Amino acid sequence: MKRLLIILSLFISSFGYSQCVGTQTVTMTPAGPYQPGDVVVVEYTLWSFTQLNINWIIAFQINLGNGWCGLQPLQAPNNTGTQSGYWLWDIQNTYPSGLNFGPGWRFVNTGWQSNWGSSGTGPWTMRFQLTVCQTCTPDNLSVSMNVFGDCLTGGWSNGSCCLDPAYSINNGVVQIITPITSPISHY
Repeated sequence: MKRLLIILSLFISSFGYSQCVGTQTVTMTPAGPYQPGDVVVVEYTLWSFTQLNINWIIAFQINLGNGWCGLQPLQAPNNTGTQSGYWLWDIQNTYPSGLNFGPGWRFVNTGWQSNWGSSGTGPWTMRFQLTVCQTCTPDNLSVSMNVFGDCLTGGWSNGSCCLDPAYSINNGVVQIITPITSPISHY
């Protein structure tokens, strides 16, 4: 009976693991709120990635609200795996599965594991710069990050894929400063 319970608990726990993405942290410099023209540096770290069904990490997608005008890569993720390849900054890419990706970093394999991604389990740190649009309305300044495994992109299919939600980095709006003028004299 004890053996049956152990086997049953292992079986249930293997199906209960729903996410591949581990702890994520971020710093935004300077801290908000943000006004038109502000330039912000974002440093994002994914500390671990569980390779559910040998699902390797292949892309980091940055999602931005309409209040951001400029997005510039500063530091690509490091390659923590044993395979050959590199992280490429890409504005748009359509994967074999039909997933429309971008902007962000995607892993390009240079060895025999074409479209598999990085076999590493973390951590990955990357930096990018954002600029707040010149506007007179409180536009959306949301920032989030999607992490994709090769199962979602069509590079590997072996059972369940990781369907991790986007990680929210910032929520807010452009802070509009109302100009102060001197009183108007009517003649």
